[in-house]
Amino acid sequence: MNKNSLPSALAGLEPEEVWRYFAAIAAIPHGSGNESLLADYVCRLAAAAGFACKRDSAGNVCLYVPPSPGCEHAPVVVLQGHLDMVCEKNDDLDFDFMRSGIQLVQDSGWIRANGTTLGADNGIGMAAALAAAFSSGIERGPLEILLTADEERGLKGAMDFDPSWLSGRILLNLDSEKTGAVCIGCAGGGRVTVRLPISCEPVPAAHAAIAVRISGLRGGHSGLNIHENRGNAIKLLAALLNTVRSMDISLCSLTGGDKHNAIPREAAAVLSLPWSQIEQLRIRLDTAYGALARGCPQEPAMMMSITEIDPQQKAAPCSNFSRMLDLLQALPSGVLAMSTDIPGLVETSCNLAAARMQGSMLYIDLMPRSSHIAGLDTVTGQIQAIAGLAGGDCSSEKPYPGWEPRLNSPVLHCVETVHQKLFGVKPHLEATHAGLECGIIGEKCSGMDMLSFGPDIVDCHSPAEKVLIASVEKFWLLLCGVLENIAKM
Repeated sequence: MNKNSLPSALAGLEPEEVWRYFAAIAAIPHGSGNESLLADYVCRLAAAAGFACKRDSAGNVCLYVPPSPGCEHAPVVVLQGHLDMVCEKNDDLDFDFMRSGIQLVQDSGWIRANGTTLGADNGIGMAAALAAAFSSGIERGPLEILLTADEERGLKGAMDFDPSWLSGRILLNLDSEKTGAVCIGCAGGGRVTVRLPISCEPVPAAHAAIAVRISGLRGGHSGLNIHENRGNAIKLLAALLNTVRSMDISLCSLTGGDKHNAIPREAAAVLSLPWSQIEQLRIRLDTAYGALARGCPQEPAMMMSITEIDPQQKAAPCSNFSRMLDLLQALPSGVLAMSTDIPGLVETSCNLAAARMQGSMLYIDLMPRSSHIAGLDTVTGQIQAIAGLAGGDCSSEKPYPGWEPRLNSPVLHCVETVHQKLFGVKPHLEATHAGLECGIIGEKCSGMDMLSFGPDIVDCHSPAEKVLIASVEKFWLLLCGVLENIAKM
């Protein structure tokens, strides 16, 4: 790497080798489905070092790193992460994720981006894996570094990778977001799309067009943050519009959300109504929004805008508008069940992630999650039933499996020992309601001993995402200590 390439936001930070790789990763566009340039970079690093490297048609990459001197007989360790990042930005920011690198900012002990997601999920994990592979002075056995593609849109790379790539049966997933904790299990999940046929009619010439928008919500990860009762912009907009459905209103457009695994931060609708009713609409919406805002104290930056725009050509009539509102309000969203085994762990949830009118169809994307396949089946069945009652239907992707905790894991004992030695306490053990690739990899590679850990990252999948600088050094020390301990097994 170019020793002069470190941006000013990262200058002087330790561990320098991890931050240098993170800077390089952040500078390369790598949103889901657009990871090829980052995969090229990783493959070039491997070629320059003389390491074997595999790459498949799905975009997955695996590096084969020889052991440090004296550790030739140590067990192979798989370091695993994903290449892609979630691309979310503030609505008023002009930024092209397909062509531009992330603009890094240091802010009160944290690293964040300038109005966009940071990509610390999973850029910091990738950076640590690359630093472990290419930095000198680390005592470790042979490594297999598996970096999967398209993780954020449903763990697609992990589903497609060839399990024969991996000979190691110890796997350290570097895609967690909390220091002092070790993740030993995760939920499974899947994507469901509801389709509701709608009819559109010409808008009368005497009708005005009013754009109603909900924005400023916190958003966040639909697994990690779902229990925090953060506002869902689509649900809130539907509740707001429900208060004016009795008026002579038709619906010209509806949009909200973007990523199936991100809680939607913004949603908008364009309404058509007689000019004479505009003032009445404003009064009703203002009153309804006041009540809505009082019920969302966790969303202090939420705002509503009502804007008159150019008259529209077509709109869904009142009957269709009411049917769409009923559907959006009936579909499940949020925490549905808590675990009876692990206190505080969400067992089952659903994120109403995106909605859009397109032609003669309303499309709604949902992301159910559960620690148990029965929970996933129950939520998916509920969505199907609601869609059918509204006159629509739905399709679902094959769900990815969860990862069952293994408390007698040898690698877990190793990590606990190293953590105790480094920091004076054992790590907290937890399962996550987010999806990790460990479930898929464990299903494909029998006998895999796995766990996951990482630095402190907050507000993933939103422009507020940031990573705590001090936690990255603790994360790196733990990774190096675990690799050294395994090398001595």
